[in-house]
Amino acid sequence: MIFRVYRCTVIAGKEAEHRAFAFNKAHRSLSEKPGLIAFYAGKPLPGSDDRTRCMIQIWESLSALKAALGEDWNNPMKAMPDEVREIYDSATAEHFELADEYQASHPV
Repeated sequence: MIFRVYRCTVIAGKEAEHRAFAFNKAHRSLSEKPGLIAFYAGKPLPGSDDRTRCMIQIWESLSALKAALGEDWNNPMKAMPDEVREIYDSATAEHFELADEYQASHPV
């Protein structure tokens, strides 16, 4: 399994545009990709003025991730559609391979 940790910083005042894009296009499109096991979107804690957002993706393999995201899979700013480049200050992605099969004893 491959974990993809995607982080982006939304330009101040563009938060509503980011949310609309994420829920109406990005999340919907991502959920249809073969090989995606799960994804979780994160936002700053209440009361924070932080503009960073994150998404944790779990893929069955690196080849599935590459097939889904294309040749720029490791460069999120280059891979994103032109329509959303103007709402982000920055975006990064880190990739990790599953090291241990540990599962919490209680459901999340």
